[in-house]
Amino acid sequence: MGMSEKLKYQRKKNGLSQGDVAKKLNITRQAISQWERGESRPDLENLHLISGIYHVDLSYFFD
Repeated sequence: MGMSEKLKYQRKKNGLSQGDVAKKLNITRQAISQWERGESRPDLENLHLISGIYHVDLSYFFD
C-alpha cells in the first residue's frame, strides 16, 4: 500500500471526511483529494500533523 492509499485508509478508519481533515490542517479539501489520488504528497509538516490526527506513527506512511 502506497502513501496515497494509506492516507485514504486511515482517514476512513478514523471516520473523517476530506473536509474534516482539511479543516484540521487549515488547507483545502482539494489538497487532501490530490494526496489520496497520488497526484501530490503532503509536506513533512502536514504529514506529521496527519499522523497525530490518525493516531499513527509518522513512519507508517514511509513503510
